Amino acid sequence: MTTRPQFNRNMSSRTFADFYWYKEELQSICHQYGLPAYGTKAELTKYIVAFLNGKAAAEIKPVRQLKRKTASKLTAESITLDTKLLDSGFSLNQAARTFFANYFGVEYFNFRKVMGIKMREVEKDGDVSATVADLVKVLKDPRLISFDNEEEKTYQWNSFVKAFRRDSISKKYHEPMKVAAIIWQILKKSDHPKVYTRKLVIENAELIKEFRK
Repeated sequence: MTTRPQFNRNMSSRTFADFYWYKEELQSICHQYGLPAYGTKAELTKYIVAFLNGKAAAEIKPVRQLKRKTASKLTAESITLDTKLLDSGFSLNQAARTFFANYFGVEYFNFRKVMGIKMREVEKDGDVSATVADLVKVLKDPRLISFDNEEEKTYQWNSFVKAFRRDSISKKYHEPMKVAAIIWQILKKSDHPKVYTRKLVIENAELIKEFRK
């Protein structure tokens, strides 16, 4: 496996894309080269790829704007289904959690992935007509949200772990999460696709032998 090189502005976008980068690293790169540093991993990656492909930093604009500050934050009691998702003070915070818990009649409410995706879509499109009711709709019918997007593809570690745990070979090890982490550390620094294969377990058997049952 090829070891991940240090980032530099002369790196090809292909080389950059071949390796795994943490969000904090992407933000640091964006700050260093004057690129938009707010956004998801997929958005930050898009800015850096454009930069490496020759686009001037000043010409690379954020796909979503930072939320504008409002005079006051919303309370759970002030949130309604008609509350705008943009420029109202609404965000997925404790007040929103309390509102949804009351709305659905549950003691504690966990935010769902579809809500985050919907919020990013609204911010990206500048959809000032979107309301809390739209979040309720995607909660009731997640099919309204497409999971085939760039951001989902950045969750490589989660996908790696799930695939490893589905493989029967993982049952031969105690503390499988530690085994997965050891293999992942090797894979993420390489230029190989960041996906699980049983071959990775076999090739790194010596490194994880202490975890064999």
